[in-house]
Amino acid sequence: DAVYDFVLKWARTHYPKLEERRGIFATRLSRVIRFPYMTCRKLKKVLTCIDFDPELASKVVLEALFFKSEMPHRQRALAAEEANATYRRFVERAYKYRPVKVVEFELPRQQCVVYLDLKREECTHLFPAGRVYSQAFHLGGQGFFLSAHCNMDQQSSFHCFGLFLGMQERGSVTFAVDYEFAARSKPTEDYVSKYKGNYTFTGGKAVGYRNLFGIPWTAFMSDDSIYFINGILHLRAELTIRQ
Repeated sequence: DAVYDFVLKWARTHYPKLEERRGIFATRLSRVIRFPYMTCRKLKKVLTCIDFDPELASKVVLEALFFKSEMPHRQRALAAEEANATYRRFVERAYKYRPVKVVEFELPRQQCVVYLDLKREECTHLFPAGRVYSQAFHLGGQGFFLSAHCNMDQQSSFHCFGLFLGMQERGSVTFAVDYEFAARSKPTEDYVSKYKGNYTFTGGKAVGYRNLFGIPWTAFMSDDSIYFINGILHLRAELTIRQ
């Protein structure tokens, strides 16, 4: 999303004439944007953006949506096929904001289930005081995000893995949410609930748990850790608007 916004701004500065701008997008600039990894909200804006020829906009958005709907193994195959290409649309970058998968429900209650996967090496880089943020997701018209931290436990005696849920800044609105954090663990590899609670958010506030797994960082990151499955930490957050 950020690359798209930047390229659009750059093109408008350097190609003030619309016809020239559309031409440079068609021949050069659209190739440097990984549309398949943009959020659906931003892809909608591509469709109505006058800077893109409508035919090009439809093509890149449809291709992106078809990629998003593919099974993970098929997505990996598509990325592998273009590994040696000059422009790689399907190869994921090391994004500042980690992608999430979101399932949304309107009925019987407004609810969303968010899946965040972190690689072992990403977690390694969090030590001793790092954090990594997810892409934004939405519930009831409000933007939320997850953040994973390496921090000290409440008694400041050891480092541990923490998970937090934040609401993006949106004025002074208050928002009451029930939430639950879960993680896959061995040997069953099922999601196991780790923490649940409720919180009334105001813009910019976050809530979470400093030591999600109740163990020191060294145990969490050890070779026999029950939380890394084939080198991936699988996290899930469930949010429900309180009635």
